[in-house]
Amino acid sequence: MATKGRTNLAGQVRGGGTNLPVLLHDARAFVASPTGVQVIDLATGRTLGEETTSGEVLRSDAEGYTLPPVLAGGEVLTPFLVKTPASGTYAGGAVVEVVAVATVAPYKATWRTTVKLPEWARQSNKVTVAAVGAQDGRAVVTVAGDGNAVSYGLDTASHSLRWTQPGLKAAAVGTGMVTGLLDGEPLTPVPVGVDLATGTEKWRGEKTYAAVMEGAGPSTVRISGQRPDGSKADRLLNVSGGQVRAEMPPGLGSMNCTFDKAQTLVCAHAFAVAAVDPTSGQLLWSLKDDEGDRKPPKVTAVWHGRVYGRGAGGPVALDARTGADMPTKPEAAPLLVNAYAGMVLEDNRLSSYPAGG
Repeated sequence: MATKGRTNLAGQVRGGGTNLPVLLHDARAFVASPTGVQVIDLATGRTLGEETTSGEVLRSDAEGYTLPPVLAGGEVLTPFLVKTPASGTYAGGAVVEVVAVATVAPYKATWRTTVKLPEWARQSNKVTVAAVGAQDGRAVVTVAGDGNAVSYGLDTASHSLRWTQPGLKAAAVGTGMVTGLLDGEPLTPVPVGVDLATGTEKWRGEKTYAAVMEGAGPSTVRISGQRPDGSKADRLLNVSGGQVRAEMPPGLGSMNCTFDKAQTLVCAHAFAVAAVDPTSGQLLWSLKDDEGDRKPPKVTAVWHGRVYGRGAGGPVALDARTGADMPTKPEAAPLLVNAYAGMVLEDNRLSSYPAGG
């Protein structure tokens, strides 16, 4: 089940819908698990297709760590961590297996490819794999665990490995670049940008202690942590050259932010919601507990100019640029949404509702 290992004692999904192993594409949901991917019809709930790994998974307890697949043209790519058996004089090992499933019927695997993993990944108890993104015929997969990382660039036409970057935990793909954190001194990685086609390093930023990087738009990433001089860092970087676009507004350091796939970065935690322009760093609006008559909703999803959540009076939708309540109240607060449907958590099960106007 897509929510297994992801809900708290209140039955809420920790971190919201972006942590679910689900990709919505048109009227279909591609749902990943440690062992395979299912294609679900959002209107009927019927399973339209299913593909599984070709071998035994490396971690059978990885339900809560599986991340969403990514769209690459007319295919959906899902990576898996798979054991390889011993053969003759060769010891067993582990690989990343990437399975590409067509976005049209009969929703079968169009290709598969494997990449050998380093020994640390096979030995780690916390290793995870993520499909970071795809663009211009390239896809990027990152494997991380126990302070180690490696990223791979795959050609989606030839289905072959094009480059390997040891030590890189990729965070975003956009404008022909891969942006991520490169292993440096202990707990002090370096933000870097590498060429999507070749894996060649193009820029390197400032060392950042306890750094966290997340995508903040098609050409922007956010990096937070602590600078070498001990001061706090919370910046928006241009992915093309690593230049600082802007400092994040004060007071948002503890908030996770999600780009709405339009033009706004929405940041939230339990007691506040705020919106930031990812190009200028301008604070557009904010709602906080104990400030005025309006109360911040518990944000569940952001998409194309709307912020969805649970407010004091039930499900709400806000304008992402202004923070104003939308005139049409949603039936439910979706965890994932696109133009066709919204996915809502009900009694620890995901249900689909048709998208409104």
